[in-house]
Amino acid sequence: MTGQAGQAPGVVKVRLSGELADIEVVNEILSGYGDAGVEVIETSAPRLNRYEPGRWVYLTLRIGAPR
Repeated sequence: MTGQAGQAPGVVKVRLSGELADIEVVNEILSGYGDAGVEVIETSAPRLNRYEPGRWVYLTLRIGAPR
């Protein structure tokens, strides 16, 4: 698995799919892991799923050494 062209080392995109409230909870949980080396640097706008209920977003995360 490789990153997108031009994507910085240590940066990953994660797609979350589900109910918007549940996605927001996961985003908040991940945002609390800064001391463990995880930083949420961007959250895309929610989009409707085409073939299943709910929505999806991309989170762009920077993974680094724990503080």
